[in-house]
Amino acid sequence: MKIRPHLNNQCRNPDILKGLYYHTLFKHCQTSAQIVLQSTRFISALPGDKVTFDCSMAAGVSMSSYTMYWYKQDHYGQAVQFIVNEYEKTTKNYEAILNTKDNMFSLTVSNLTAQDSSTYYCAASHSEARTVTYPAYFGNGTKLTVLGKNIQKCACYFKICSQAKINDKRLTLVCVASGFYPDHVSVSWKVNGVERQDSVSTDTSAQQNKTTLMYHISSRIKVNDTDWMDPKSSFTCTVHFFNGEKYVNVTNTINGQKGL
Repeated sequence: MKIRPHLNNQCRNPDILKGLYYHTLFKHCQTSAQIVLQSTRFISALPGDKVTFDCSMAAGVSMSSYTMYWYKQDHYGQAVQFIVNEYEKTTKNYEAILNTKDNMFSLTVSNLTAQDSSTYYCAASHSEARTVTYPAYFGNGTKLTVLGKNIQKCACYFKICSQAKINDKRLTLVCVASGFYPDHVSVSWKVNGVERQDSVSTDTSAQQNKTTLMYHISSRIKVNDTDWMDPKSSFTCTVHFFNGEKYVNVTNTINGQKGL
């Protein structure tokens, strides 16, 4: 995603990029086209483990023309913290490795603790940004969760329910998923076997039950009443989550109901 400055030029100068440590990055910037790529969305690990985050550039974009950075954000809306750039290489339990030949920039975090649980962002600023006005670019981020040592395999329970009222000839279906940990989850919808992204609204983040420590999330889709009243129509909700051992997909399907 492309980061554009908001209110000031903090996203244009690579030196000031380091200064974003005490700022909430996305308050000052807006996003657009994808330049910096982070293919892995979630990573889970145990205390003491070592993990590596990978970052690459979009096709046709050479990393050698950019200065590369890594940042972390502990929680959505909190300050984004600078970790390291390509020149600093190693600091604390972090090691950054730049491979311009393969257009890759990686960050390895060793001896993990619970405090390392965060979302890690790769960023790029054009090497001429000190003399010419260039925007900075950020990846979508990779969320790391350092699990408790006694984490148990968990099951995801979920159901699809429908609202009773049809407003403006549209019905809202709600998919509610619960009983998963950590909050590494995504929800998608299919209507008659075709993935649907329009008219879909999913919670920004999963919410945690303070007693069980498990998470829950809900997603909504608006469908036409003609589709809903056709018993042959199918509406499928798929939840992608970590079950304590691996990432799995769980699906649930509801069919249209004639006369409702």
